[in-house]
Amino acid sequence: MARCLIIGGGLAGLSTAVYLSKAGHQIELIEATNRLGGRTFSFFDEETQTEIDNGQHILMGAYTHTLDLIEPLETKHLLDYQKNLNAVFYKKKNKRYTLDASKYFYPFNLLAAIWNYDALSTKEKINFIKFVGSLIFINSKKLKKISILDWLKSSGQSENSIKSFWEILAVGALNTSLEDGSAFLFFNMLKQIFYSGNKASTIIIPNAGLSKTFIEPILNYLQKTTFEFSLSEKVEKINIENNLAKEIITNKRRITEFDNVILTIPLYNLINIACPFDLYNKENINWETSSIISITLWLTENRIKDNFFALINSPVQWVFNHNKYYVLVISDANMFNDISNEEIVEFCIKELESYNSNFDRNFVFKSKVLKQKKATIKSTPQFEKFRENLISPIENIFFAGDWTNTQLPQTIESAIKSGYEISKKIQ
Repeated sequence: MARCLIIGGGLAGLSTAVYLSKAGHQIELIEATNRLGGRTFSFFDEETQTEIDNGQHILMGAYTHTLDLIEPLETKHLLDYQKNLNAVFYKKKNKRYTLDASKYFYPFNLLAAIWNYDALSTKEKINFIKFVGSLIFINSKKLKKISILDWLKSSGQSENSIKSFWEILAVGALNTSLEDGSAFLFFNMLKQIFYSGNKASTIIIPNAGLSKTFIEPILNYLQKTTFEFSLSEKVEKINIENNLAKEIITNKRRITEFDNVILTIPLYNLINIACPFDLYNKENINWETSSIISITLWLTENRIKDNFFALINSPVQWVFNHNKYYVLVISDANMFNDISNEEIVEFCIKELESYNSNFDRNFVFKSKVLKQKKATIKSTPQFEKFRENLISPIENIFFAGDWTNTQLPQTIESAIKSGYEISKKIQ
């Protein structure tokens, strides 16, 4: 049994703790803030008596590590599962389209869904199906240096096809524009969605807050083990001897009783830890953070029946309908970072008005804008190369986090998968 010190109490750190505790290791976790969960948390709005998330999340049936993690936590009832893929898309002037895979069996149900997705022309549907069919024959290594947009265009996808489907999917998952996003990463994602069975393509929406769905159940599970944790404790320095981490210095104490250190904090925080050795090759990294903005609109009246829907050719990718309020999500949102919350709310209201005639601005009585300015690092080909080559030079220091080399977008699934992979490396 090894004594493992986990730095960072976000979802990557917590999932690492779960997997390592299952393997029989002793765990201590240190978190710099006053709560666990990182970016995955929810809070209570007193005025409206509603619990809202730091950011609305879509999960998918392809999130195998996420679903495996929550299996013993008894929280499956806090997630709304689809039997088959079903998603609604709107173009302006109330033009509504559905991607419905409820007919036939896999994979013919997905083909039927594409064929009946009337946001595309007949020719575009054929080219869409050809493109999806070609995924199993593609050498993914050839995609490592090109953008998603270049790949889609070279694969016969029209501008309308890109705007009506691919852009919504890619930007929402990678939090990166098509012009900048890694084709290799998007390919990995598409192959999982379309070629891992019917369940993989389905959408899963939490029906409770992220804290209740993930963080609280994970903490309850861990507290039944030898797990220890400390909040409001920031790691300041790591001392190295003979290529091993020997001492961790925090703002509260010096820690020497550990065998392994797992760093699960964001990359932009990792660079602030003093260490006599570079923990990664800083010369080969060129990265930029990317924002996600969530806008909550509380309603006096709601005439929209769709539980969630996408907006085609809009900076707002998704709208989630919680009956008493909507949550609108803007990914790849750096352009909105310096815009006032009032202007963002007005922009979102105008978007809803132009897309769905069942919405009326007079229904909105309160709003809240949440900006995650450092939500993820842009998933560019250059950053994917950095992820691929990321190996700790110190024998007993490991990295976990959605930004590590999971070959997945920086999502909940990536964070949890990183914890699983670390648990396999520690004996």
